[in-house]
Amino acid sequence: MDTQTNITKPRKYHPAAYAMHRQMVAVRRTISAATLEESQSAARWAQAWYQLVQRKLDQLQHAPRYLH
Repeated sequence: MDTQTNITKPRKYHPAAYAMHRQMVAVRRTISAATLEESQSAARWAQAWYQLVQRKLDQLQHAPRYLH
């Protein structure tokens, strides 16, 4: 018998969209941080996600386009 109550499937986000969303969350954390240390940590996360977004967008730009 299956006892799992959560039946919903996880959403499949495009990697660039997911990275952009995480960057936005990190920027919000930076702005709303209560301490300087929190703000600096969140800013580092925002920068890391920004770099990932740029890398993913570059990959998309150079990806081959196939016609079906």
